[in-house]
Amino acid sequence: MGGDCPLQVRRGYLTHSAMLTPASPPPHGSPRAGASAEAPVDGIESAEAARIISPARKGWILSQALTAVILAAGYGTRMRSRIPKVLHPICGRPMIDWVLEAVTQAGAGHVKVIANPQHAEVAAHLESRWSNPSRHRQGSEGEGPGAAAVEVVYQREPKGTAHALRQIPADQLVGAEVLVVNGDSPLLMAATIQRIIHAHRTAGTPATIASVEDPARNDGRVIRAKDGSLERIVERQDATDEIRANVHEINVGVYCFDGARLFDALQQIGNDNQAGEYYLTDVFPHLKPVTVVRLDDPNEAMGVKDRTRLAAATAVLQKRILDQLMLEGVTIVDPNSTVVDATVTVGQDTVIEPFSVLKADTRIGADCRIGPHVHIEGVTIGDRSDCGPFVKLRPGTEIAEDVHIGSFAELVRTKVGRGSKVPHVSYLGDTDLGRNANIGAGTITANFDGTNKNRTQIGDGAFVGVDTMLVAPVKLGREARTGAGSVVTKDVPDGATVVGVPARVVRRKIVNSEADSEPNSNTNSESQ
Repeated sequence: MGGDCPLQVRRGYLTHSAMLTPASPPPHGSPRAGASAEAPVDGIESAEAARIISPARKGWILSQALTAVILAAGYGTRMRSRIPKVLHPICGRPMIDWVLEAVTQAGAGHVKVIANPQHAEVAAHLESRWSNPSRHRQGSEGEGPGAAAVEVVYQREPKGTAHALRQIPADQLVGAEVLVVNGDSPLLMAATIQRIIHAHRTAGTPATIASVEDPARNDGRVIRAKDGSLERIVERQDATDEIRANVHEINVGVYCFDGARLFDALQQIGNDNQAGEYYLTDVFPHLKPVTVVRLDDPNEAMGVKDRTRLAAATAVLQKRILDQLMLEGVTIVDPNSTVVDATVTVGQDTVIEPFSVLKADTRIGADCRIGPHVHIEGVTIGDRSDCGPFVKLRPGTEIAEDVHIGSFAELVRTKVGRGSKVPHVSYLGDTDLGRNANIGAGTITANFDGTNKNRTQIGDGAFVGVDTMLVAPVKLGREARTGAGSVVTKDVPDGATVVGVPARVVRRKIVNSEADSEPNSNTNSESQ
């Protein structure tokens, strides 16, 4: 959690280290009635979180359960996609997962996702990914997301964001502190949400919003009164040309409310606007005074409305991922040409060369060298191994320590033992490769018989000659050898040498039992 805003989750309630009681005076430095419109709030770092604009405070805040509401019921028509917008992947994770993680890390004990009943995939994803909140704890020493319960609430008619909030029963709003976040805001960080919550509690106003200065963005505008206080928010489609030209303060789409006041305000608004919808932003004239937290980073305010913003959001999150890896001791030679999903882990002192793509739940150990021009997805790679250039490692592949995977190799559902080498131009599918084995150039495991995928077993210390074809299911014994161009259709005993089409045994040697000795590493030459 952020050092300037210590938060703890206990028994479903979010408490703040500076939480006030009804008898408590405002803490030192917090705004009072009549204070400047841009008086700083205690605990908010202006350089990072920005300025707080709060015209008044009540002098006390009740400790309330924090409920997060994620608005995800829109049709996402500007995406022009059959996939619900919030399920579009960004750096290996659905967009909505970034938002869910941010609000749970910020301290939400309850999360309600307002969903479209026509988007059954959204509910299915939330059920499979977020139904067990204990799976989402991360980090150590209490850091990471709490055990938030995620509930889907359907908005059966698309009547706007305020109408979406009306789908939540009154008894679930009254008495709660309500955080509302747009589901298409994957760049919003937990630390920023914490600061917004802290500002809301410190100011004591019925509502708090976040804004950002961004002349280039065509989103809802924050309209201020002459005294600098919030007057109203004008949505994009309702903004006049004059407002678009002169008002550059943009509504971020993150709000914090007193639940009871929010419920009352939702009953008072109408739908007299261009879209004929009930806008959540219309509640603010009924909730004055409103605290405004102005953010410094316009990226956090970016809502993903179309594919161009999807690409822009992906670029921002990718940079965050790569920066974090480099800070943890990973060398990334060219971040601009490197793609790493958020679900990937990489060990210290590993070097990632240009044009490397690391996807899904890939795990790479320490002191490895990856790339250039590799595509790795759902693979485990042990310490001190290297891979590339021009390699494709597909899901289900497990590579042990001290392994060399050279140029133009493809592996899928394959296990490679410690010290083995696949130097170049080979395909290993559904293969169990032992320790200290060597695979010659052009080797193929023919794993598919037209109906089933069959496995190939290659023993410790085996030496596979160039252009060998292993027709699965087949087993090549420990320290066995194949001659160049062999087609192996039958099991080969330990220590045997086979040649020909089909391959036949031409020589045998005695091989010590596995318990007696390690495989002969001298057979691992690449002189083929």
